[in-house]
Amino acid sequence: MTRRARWWLLPVVVAAVLPVSACSSGRAEACEEAFAAAASSVEGVASAEWDCNFQFGGGWIRGDVVLEATTEDEAVVAVDELLRAFAASPDLEDGWATPQKYTTKDPSIIVSAGDVGFAAVPNVGEVREHYGIAPG
Repeated sequence: MTRRARWWLLPVVVAAVLPVSACSSGRAEACEEAFAAAASSVEGVASAEWDCNFQFGGGWIRGDVVLEATTEDEAVVAVDELLRAFAASPDLEDGWATPQKYTTKDPSIIVSAGDVGFAAVPNVGEVREHYGIAPG
């Protein structure tokens, strides 16, 4: 293929890639809204915000959850309830990551999924499997 022929293909390749990023924006919004909805359904959640980004096959999911708990035991119970809410949500995809940590309004208390029996930060599918919960 000549150099001139390759340059002609460049606009075609760019045009083919553009719709992918547009779709990922909608998926990111759906991710953020679904996690926030599941978290807000749990009593004891003071605030919950997500930043989801899906671009070119990669990206991230970051959750910032603040609990109203005043003791570590209360915070652990809240995390258990949150993870169960994530598992039950039909709007969350199995591969989406759950937050790495959960803090209280007074950030001296930090808990994680490890406090409720997970070896590492689980994705939604692993939470569903752990609790035996099918979404819906």
